[in-house]
Formats: sequence, C-alpha cells, structure tokens
Amino acid sequence: MLSLALLLVSTPPKFELTIESIMRGPALVGHAPRGLRWSADGSQLRFSWAKATGAGDPTYKTYVVNRDGSGLGSDRVTASGGPQVPRGIQVGNKIAYEKDGDIFLYDVTSAVSQQLTKTPDVQESNPRLVGDGSTVVYVSGDNLFRLNIADGAVTQLTTVRLNTTPGVSEGNRINDVVKGVEVRLPAGFRNNGLTVTPSGTHATVDLFESTTTTGKRAPVPNYITGSGYPEMISTYERVGAPQGHSKELIVDLKSGAVVEIATPRPGRVSRLQWAPDGKHAVAWAYAEDHKDAWLYGFDIETDKATVLWDEHDDAWIGGPGRGLLGWLPDSSRVYFETEKGGFANLVTLAVADGSVRNLTEGKFEVSDVTMDAERKRFVFVSSEGSPFKRHVDEVGFDGGPRTKLAGFSADEDAVYSVSPNGNDIAVVKSEANRPAELFINGKQVTTTPTEEWLAGPWIAPPVVMIPARDGTPVPARFYKARNWKKGGPAVIFVHGAGYLQNVYDGWSHYFREYMFHHVLADQGYMVLDIDYRGSAGYGKAWRTAIYRHMGGTDLTDVVDGAKWLVQTQGVASDRIGLYGGSYGGFLTLMGMFTTPGVFAAGAALRPVADWASYNHGYTSEILNLPSNDAEAYKQSSPINFVDGLKGSLLICHGMVDTNVTFQDTVRVVQKLIDLGKKDWEVAPYPVEDHAFERPSSWTDEYRRILALFDRVIGPRRVRG
Repeated sequence: MLSLALLLVSTPPKFELTIESIMRGPALVGHAPRGLRWSADGSQLRFSWAKATGAGDPTYKTYVVNRDGSGLGSDRVTASGGPQVPRGIQVGNKIAYEKDGDIFLYDVTSAVSQQLTKTPDVQESNPRLVGDGSTVVYVSGDNLFRLNIADGAVTQLTTVRLNTTPGVSEGNRINDVVKGVEVRLPAGFRNNGLTVTPSGTHATVDLFESTTTTGKRAPVPNYITGSGYPEMISTYERVGAPQGHSKELIVDLKSGAVVEIATPRPGRVSRLQWAPDGKHAVAWAYAEDHKDAWLYGFDIETDKATVLWDEHDDAWIGGPGRGLLGWLPDSSRVYFETEKGGFANLVTLAVADGSVRNLTEGKFEVSDVTMDAERKRFVFVSSEGSPFKRHVDEVGFDGGPRTKLAGFSADEDAVYSVSPNGNDIAVVKSEANRPAELFINGKQVTTTPTEEWLAGPWIAPPVVMIPARDGTPVPARFYKARNWKKGGPAVIFVHGAGYLQNVYDGWSHYFREYMFHHVLADQGYMVLDIDYRGSAGYGKAWRTAIYRHMGGTDLTDVVDGAKWLVQTQGVASDRIGLYGGSYGGFLTLMGMFTTPGVFAAGAALRPVADWASYNHGYTSEILNLPSNDAEAYKQSSPINFVDGLKGSLLICHGMVDTNVTFQDTVRVVQKLIDLGKKDWEVAPYPVEDHAFERPSSWTDEYRRILALFDRVIGPRRVRG
C-alpha cells in the first residue's frame, strides 16, 4: 500500500485543457531567468528567476549557480569569486564612481575604496578619471569640477548660463563671477547633462529643447478607486503634437571654443561617445520625420564635426540595430548596424578615412551586439541560415569567419552572457513548446513551469509558408485540428505590436494564445498564427511594407492565409474566424470592416480604431503626421470603415488601458449603434490596463472568444 501511495504522489497531474486552466498564466509557466551576471573570476553565475509555483504570479528571486551548472542556490546565496567591482571606466587599476551623492575611488588591485568628496548638502555625479588618472572630473549642479586626487584640491571648470544679454538678470545664474569657461546655452534649450572627455581637455553638454506648445496628453479615467471618485491618468501626447529637439555642444575647457552638433533639419542627437584615447567622438542624429540618420564625428585636434555616415529610408529608419554605436579599443574605428543592404548587419568605420568594413553581410539580421575587447571580437545574436532560428555568434574585429557559440531563440526573454574567461556562455533560450530556461555551455540549469503544465499536450507547431498574392511567401505557425474533417472551421491569430516576430523555433510571447490554440485544435479548429508584412525578423522591405497604409499589405497577407486554409486544408470558406490584440485587434477590425465575406467572426482585443489618436513615436514613423498625410490616416483607421461590418464582432478592452485608450472602442461602439449594426458585442474590463493582470479577466475574455467562434463557425454554431 505504501509503494502505491508513493507512486500516486510522484505521478504528475494530467493537464486539463480548458480556458479556466490555461488562463492561470505565470502560475503555470513562471517567468524566465534574466539579469545574468558572472562573478569577477567567472566561477559562478548570478541571475533572477521566478519559478512557477502553481498558485499566483511568482516573484523574481536571485539565484547563483556554478559555471558547470551545478550547485543551484536560493536567493539567500551570494555570488563568490572575488569582490564586486563598482561600475565605472577604469584607468590603470583605478575606477571612479558615485555613491550616495559623493565621489569614491576604487583600487582594483587592493579592492579598497577611498572617499574623495564628503558633501552632505551637495550631490555629485558622473565622475570620470581623466588623463593619466591623477584627477577626477565630476558634475555638481549645472557644472563640471576637477578634483586633484593627491591633495584634494577642487577647481570649477565651467559656468553654464542661459543665452541672455550680458548684464541682464538670469533665472539660473549661479553668480556674477565666471569660473572656468563660460558656456551660454542656445535660446530655448536646457542643460540635460554634462560629461568630460577622457583626456579632460573638452566637455560635452547635452541640450534639450522643450516644445513651446505642450501637446495635451491623452487622459484615461480610472473608475474603481479608493476615493470612490474617477481619477484621471495622464498617458501620452497624441501623434502630431509638437516635439522637442536636442543637440550637443563640445566645449574646449582651455579656450572656451564651442562646436555644435545638430541635425540639418529638426531632430534629435544622441549623446557623444568618445574614443578611448579621447581624440575623437561620434554621435547618431535622427531627423524628426524619421527618414534620415547621420553619424557625426568630432576631431579634437581640428575642433571640427563632420558627417561620417548617413542612412536614408523613404519610409522610416529602423530595424533591430538602430542606435547601436561604439568604439574599438584602439580608437581607430567605430561599430554600428546598417540596413543599407536590406537587412540589419554589423559594420565598422575608420574615422581617419571613412572606410567601411562589413563584418556580417547577407539576408539575415544581427542584434544584441556586445564587444569583447580582450579577445578582439564581437558577440551577437544572428538569424543567419533561417529567419526562424537564432544563434549566438562571434566575429573578429577585422571580420572573417563567423563562429557559432550557442543555440538561441527569438522570444523576448532570450538573453545571453559570456563569462570573463571568454569561453563559458550562459543563454536563456526556449523551444516552440517549452518556455525559456537557463543553459550554461549547453547544460540546462532551470526548469520553470510546474509539473502539471509539463504534463500537458504541448506541440511544436510546424512553420508553413503562405503564398501571398504578390508571390511573397508569408510564414505562419500551423495548428492542425484533431479529428479533422473537410469543411470544418479555422481561426487566424494576428499578433500585436506590428513590429514583432511570432513565427520562429521558440516559445511565443503570446503563451496564453499558444495554449488557447491547443484548445481550439482539440475542439476541431485549424489555427494559423501569421507573421504578416510589418513583422520583425525579415528585413527592411518586410518591416516597411506597411508604410502609409496599415491595414493594407499586412491585412492582405492575413486574407491570403484564409484562402490557403480553404484551398489546401479543406476549411469551409464561410467558417473562418479572426482574432488578435492591440495591433492584432486593429487588424481584426480592418478585416471585419473592409474584407466582407472573408471572416465570419472576429474578436478584436484592445484595438486601435483611429491612428490619429495614438502616440507620436510609433505612429509618426509609419503614417507621417496627420497634418501632412491625411490620406494615410484615413485609409489606415478602422473608425472610417465601420459601415462595412459583415459577420459577428466581439470587442474586448481594458478600461484603464494607457496604451490603446478605451476611447477608441467607445467611438467604434457609438458608430455601430448609429449605423444600426446588430451582430456585435463589447466586453469592458474596468480595472485592466493594456495587458491584463488578473487571471479572472483573461478567463472571461477567452471564454467570450471561444463562445463567439463556437456559435458562429464552430461545431456548435447556430445557423441563420
């Protein structure tokens, strides 16, 4: 009897494939490891992890594991392997750093810290050892100060002022005496940060210009509050609101000469990055209309700034490597990514002559680039070989063969870290039917889901290629119905975010939908999950195919997916459903409003209805501005096509959504009422934001989605 009892205890429970069961979410699958940090000697790896407990959303705790994958310890374990080195730029064996508003000096050899300033009423920050390391330059207030380490003497290097007429009262005048060099800020700009060059000879001032007319932020009412009264939540400025601009000043700390780096037309400039030898600096600059980027270089000997590289796109500058910029250790070249070849690839550029060297080149994308100075190599994530697979590769500073270091995946939790010895590599990777786990040198360290979940019927859905009408193969995950009979129903899922990849050999960001697709397939539905045009992972042309018309090529890809289901799988043409959230909710509305007869039922979750009411950063890239491209907004916004509704529509939306505001759904509902449309319903969720938090809300939402499909296209559909 005892052995039988032990057997029953050790047998994992069977997973119940129901809406209530799958919508427990993180309680079942947990949260993947993150924040990988090797100890100084590489003997241990420290990381954060939230293992599923089966009840509630698990919280992250800190764990430590040995480099061979053994000795996994709890959150009470502290990583050994030497002292924790403070963050900062090392000069010789010293590192200057800030702690609690004071400046300290850390000796790497002795592991001893020395306090350099002790000013309880003044905050110091951003320290940097300059020159030979005998002095530290830091920021205090609006100015730079130099501290001589040997005797503690402090010298003020700058006096930063608004650009007003001398002798006129200034709101931010420090005093009437100029100490160091005087820096007058351009009218309308504020000091957004100061730094000093590695040589200590020049300073940089980050300038930001606030708009003279502040755009009104979209308010979201929160109805369920402690006070009992509705409270307004401020969100974002809508597209078309005036935008701020930025520029950089480079100040010679001896002569006071100033060089300005600014975009040729309104835009923003990133912070300057100085070469290790302090002789050159580089910065990206982006036009406000998103169509141009310039790489500026500054030469400290000539005090001149020039454009080293430019990038143009008739649609918008973007891609996974946008903004990447750094220096090689010898100060001769900078590295960055470019889409000029159609895919995001890694290059270096020599500042002396502007020559460019392609380190990766081909129809694949590179992301998450790190530089390994000691081994003169770059380590990065690559899709070379297949857009559906990722791996961690290395390539030398001078290019040459690329070497695969580890397998990877494309899910958003995927991270990696190379140990200080350069050989051991920790990756967080997943499989199509398993959440991401921590691996060290190929050995699995963690198991995140519950045993109950692991006992489930989870499959790795195959990737199929859908022939689009323009001849382009469009990838999709395909879930085949159990006990399929010709003439049965199908559902198409459209992912959110627009620029996101959801078809790959790895765990889906939409893990609840992944499980829901198993429920559908188990009940006789075919399911397609499509990476329509505009999705990430397939290069620049794919990314920008939706320019000026969201709901154009992206939607026809989905419609062509429906056609493929009918022609190749025997799905009944009048039994196809469509659903998705956010951008997927938007596409669902467009599908239901503009493609009559294709989708018999649609569930639009937290959908954008009018792009003119969405945020500036996302929308202005794709559709330009409402004031200068009204046609793009007209043809892209579902609110203009409500009259075309055919079939049954469900709209689900959190009322405290600070991303896609509930107002979009309210406006669609009123139009449905005004137009006398009948076959629709709306489910509001009073306490939910864009991404639901409560399992009860997820459960209610997906019960409604399943009920819609069952009623209209499924085995229990009600025929009219």
